[in-house]
Amino acid sequence: MRVRTTNKRTRKDTKTSERLGEEKLNKKGCLAKIIEYNGANDIIVQFQDDYKGKVHTSYRHFSSGNIENPYYSSVCNVGMLGIKYLAKVNKKTTKEYDTWFQMIRRCFDEKEKEKRPSYKNATCCKEWLLFENFYEWLHSQENFDKWYNSKSNKERWCLDKDILAKGNKVYSPETCCLVPNNVNVLFTNRKNHRGSLPIGVTKHNNQFMAQCMNPFTDNKNQEYLGTYPTPEEAFHAYKIYKEDIIKQVAKIEYDNSNITKECYQAMMNYEVEITD
Repeated sequence: MRVRTTNKRTRKDTKTSERLGEEKLNKKGCLAKIIEYNGANDIIVQFQDDYKGKVHTSYRHFSSGNIENPYYSSVCNVGMLGIKYLAKVNKKTTKEYDTWFQMIRRCFDEKEKEKRPSYKNATCCKEWLLFENFYEWLHSQENFDKWYNSKSNKERWCLDKDILAKGNKVYSPETCCLVPNNVNVLFTNRKNHRGSLPIGVTKHNNQFMAQCMNPFTDNKNQEYLGTYPTPEEAFHAYKIYKEDIIKQVAKIEYDNSNITKECYQAMMNYEVEITD
């Protein structure tokens, strides 16, 4: 009996010695290396890239290449999930992952860009191509709980990239903030619908009419701000009115702890320009 046990241990030790350190490309071309071998059904492999992701698997899956690299660019060919945080909990996609996934789509999915032309030039910083980094940024935000606990469409929140850095096209920790939808829509650019006229201006007979949405009224139509002989004069009326609306919304949302101080200050200093 002792001899047989010794032989079994010897064979196991031999297999461990032979397979430990073995390298193999998975089916997507990622190089993996066995760094721990406790038997054919209990091995740890580490992918040989910058992230060094570790995966618990079997030798059979390793040798056939059927192991997934958690740091492979699997989302729109650029986004990486990583190993720290789950995309789904109890078979339901997490809010953090869904927000990250939608951002990646807006930036890198050409079909999505065709449907939403305003995101034609939008992109994402390298840091946020990894879900782990985006997840940790979300949880570091002062108003994370407000964002996370919003449930209904009326309470919908947005990941905004335009308020802190006007005209910005890059999603990044430095340029983004979490805001309620009523803040986000204040900065929606409707250039495609107004032609060559300034924002807030439409032609009316031989004159130019200024209009602006007012979120403090129940009227779904735009507020009439007057008719002027030139587009520039009409725009000036719109500019004064719109900037006042932005300041009012900023104060209310900041007092309710819905936006950060940085976002509040950016809104208070925001200038509507004729080229917007």
